[in-house]
Amino acid sequence: MAGMPFYSDPYFYVTLYVGLCLGSFATALSWRLPQGISIWKKARSSCPACGHDLSWRDLVPLLSWLLQRGRCRYCREKIDARYPVVEAATAFFCLAAYFIYGFTPAGIVIAMLAPALVGMVDIDLRHKILPDSLNAAVFLLGALMLLVQCREDTAQFIDAAQNAGGGMLLYGGGAWLLRFTAMRMMKREPMGLGDVKFFAAAGFWLGADVMIFGIFMFLSGAAGVALSLWWKHKTDETVFPFGPALVAAFTIIIFMASFPVLCQA
Repeated sequence: MAGMPFYSDPYFYVTLYVGLCLGSFATALSWRLPQGISIWKKARSSCPACGHDLSWRDLVPLLSWLLQRGRCRYCREKIDARYPVVEAATAFFCLAAYFIYGFTPAGIVIAMLAPALVGMVDIDLRHKILPDSLNAAVFLLGALMLLVQCREDTAQFIDAAQNAGGGMLLYGGGAWLLRFTAMRMMKREPMGLGDVKFFAAAGFWLGADVMIFGIFMFLSGAAGVALSLWWKHKTDETVFPFGPALVAAFTIIIFMASFPVLCQA
């Protein structure tokens, strides 16, 4: 299939379909986790306004919202636009993984990051928290990438695992030190522990390369400044969620086509 245009590649449509399904999963994550509801608990989806159980016709990712013109089919109350936005963003993330890394083991694992990262952004913007379970998911997918990409070369696996562990210490330790120092000097919390844990999980993916660490810090700082200005304008609050800036920086780096994710060949 080399040289085939993407619209003729069946894997493009598989990726799009799976991405939309993962987007639906991301909306479930962003709804359940802040309320302490297990994502493994079986429960019928229902309308937040009227409580009516939703059928499969109401739950087709993106399409149901469009066909119903953004309203509940039962009570006609408006459905928050963040649901289709989360679904579309997740699908876009998966398509980006497909276009950059192809329908490969690396591309598939990266696409699996989508619901965790998009869910983090949505939850942090609404609740100012980064759930431990989603930070753990990012870390575990990094471990899966190690197993998938280095399964046939023990020496490569050991080198990559050491690099990933070093990155985890560099990013997580650096973020904790920054938080500790700022709390001592400014007497306020510059970032939450959830942000520190995301630093560590991202560092596992990005490794102990100091240059990459510097790029991550620059990108997250620049995104954080832009986010703080937007947040101040929107809410008039000075305290803003930093997680979206961290996710943006992490996403930009792993989607750099020349960047070797962990031990990707």
